[in-house]
Amino acid sequence: MKNKYLIGILSFFFNGISLLCLSQNPEEINKIRSEYPDANAILLKKTASFRIYLENNALKGVYKTHEETLINKETGLGFQSKSVPTSNFVEASNIKAFILIPNGKKYQKKEVEKIEKKDDPDRNVFFDDQKLYSFIYPSAQVGAILNIDYQLTYKEPRFLGSYFWINYIPSLNDELKISVQKNINIRYKLFNAEGFDLEFTKEEKSNEVIYTWRSKNKKPIAQYSDAPNFRYYEPHMIFYVTDYETQGQKKKLLDTPKELLEWYTDIQKNLNKTEDKQLKKITDSLVTGVTDEWEKVKKIFYWVQDNISYVAFEDGFGGFVPRDAGMVCTKKYGDCKDMASIINEMLRMAGIKSYLTWIGSRDIPYTYADVPTPSSDNHMITSYLDKNNKWVFLDGTGKKASIDNYTSFIQGKQALIGISPDSFQVATVPIKDTSFSQSIDSITIDIKSKMIVGKGKVQLTGYDGLEYFYRSENMNKEERQTFFKNYFSKGNNKTNFEDIVMYPVNRGPLNFSYKFNLPDYISYDQDEMYLNLNLDKNFILEKIIEGRMAPLEMKHKTKKRLVVTLNIPDGYKIKDVPVNAKKHNDTGGFSSTYEVKNNQLIHIFDFYINTLIIQPSDFNQYNSMVTEQIKAGNQAISLIKTNHD
Repeated sequence: MKNKYLIGILSFFFNGISLLCLSQNPEEINKIRSEYPDANAILLKKTASFRIYLENNALKGVYKTHEETLINKETGLGFQSKSVPTSNFVEASNIKAFILIPNGKKYQKKEVEKIEKKDDPDRNVFFDDQKLYSFIYPSAQVGAILNIDYQLTYKEPRFLGSYFWINYIPSLNDELKISVQKNINIRYKLFNAEGFDLEFTKEEKSNEVIYTWRSKNKKPIAQYSDAPNFRYYEPHMIFYVTDYETQGQKKKLLDTPKELLEWYTDIQKNLNKTEDKQLKKITDSLVTGVTDEWEKVKKIFYWVQDNISYVAFEDGFGGFVPRDAGMVCTKKYGDCKDMASIINEMLRMAGIKSYLTWIGSRDIPYTYADVPTPSSDNHMITSYLDKNNKWVFLDGTGKKASIDNYTSFIQGKQALIGISPDSFQVATVPIKDTSFSQSIDSITIDIKSKMIVGKGKVQLTGYDGLEYFYRSENMNKEERQTFFKNYFSKGNNKTNFEDIVMYPVNRGPLNFSYKFNLPDYISYDQDEMYLNLNLDKNFILEKIIEGRMAPLEMKHKTKKRLVVTLNIPDGYKIKDVPVNAKKHNDTGGFSSTYEVKNNQLIHIFDFYINTLIIQPSDFNQYNSMVTEQIKAGNQAISLIKTNHD
């Protein structure tokens, strides 16, 4: 993906903590601690400032902060490890840190003496120029206060700026100031701030305008692994320079998406200036004799998928500028920009128009109209306009995906399509509906010696198939068998699977066949037997817990179907079957049906998810559907001996 400096800096601010008046003593701090007994740590106070100004006719941006964090419990000792990110674009400096250790009615101060510059170990990037200044506060303990000051200098003003007011720990005082020289114009936009108590002031001085925002006594936000990126629900602000005046001339920076495109185009103006002979030869071999343009596009796209491996690079402007297609072809690897470069160049060699395109993943909630800055995108693809005047989005990172199966993480996202250096289109990637991604598990079962014996066939389509493939492709045979058993679990943990066979279709559905036996699942009471035909408990949804404030994110829209055909055993007949059930709303739905036919009982259990993000306002609607689904999924059938009086 594209350079993540913005994300790294933004995430750091979100996880950073804050400030305290040194006049306070341990007794006063203990009163604060008593108000937050469950908090691991408490952000006492934070002051942050951005200064945007002109120096030698060039835009400059400097961020300074002072932060203080109180360790409130043993579990908060993890805050003693601290890091400040630095890179070619955003340089950290003037880092000073110390800890205040409670000592009776006062504090003992200890300076941090050793700060090391390291690679960022958490970033999944092959080569990356982002580093971390890291250190550990000495003698950290419960009741201690961690202090830090540092400065960030923005060497590229287009990377300004963002700020978050909520944290995963309580925040007592948090202040942001933005000081802007008067011949510089900025625009700011608040997100998720409805109902959020945020004090704002604006002060004009002789040569600058000062914007100030303050928040006080904010509760922490709970973390959920199934929530979307925090930008979707945390109060924050994006701000950027629209234009400025220097030497009597007004210059636009990021007023509209047009200026963003012009910058992107300018920094890659030397891309693919020389045609690579080897790549041209490969392209010709793929399209020679092919008359249909769409078939040519598919052949080129699939060749890149199959022959160019994805490896992330983030090195200065290398995080924004694609490499020449010939170099990518020779090395047989590249990042998303490089794959966009080689697809676009091969299509050009084949006489087909296509366009380099910038796009944000679903981690980014912004539109280019709201935020016409690099904060709105972190990915790059190629776009092609087909004969029906429909945009096709070619993302080479989606291995083994059919050309119409856009990578799931760009569904619903705006794409900035560079038509020319000064013209563009903004198009939205379609969201695939529930019929595109399905999991259909059809099994036939018999009851033998009080054990269920069955055989099944599974088909996974769309994103469901790709997800299974990506998660299992690097496993050995034994690991794949275990993965399958967990993915399609039946009844209980005593299930034994046999003869699992996968029938993959290149860029198509995944198909499996298998056999299984399931002991200790049927209940008996004299002449009757009872069993639940909803054998796959993975089909049962979970209710959203009460009080949750973060949205729930789905990987994609999907439909799941379980078809169970029970051969009614000799000497038995059906006594009771559950009533059919169904419930549908905007978030999703389910149905559960039973039918007796030709000495078989056929049960079909369906559910579907019809949205990518479920907002808290829709939780009750979703939970009402899930409640009925759980009830239907827990119903059992009963059979009785035919000679029963």
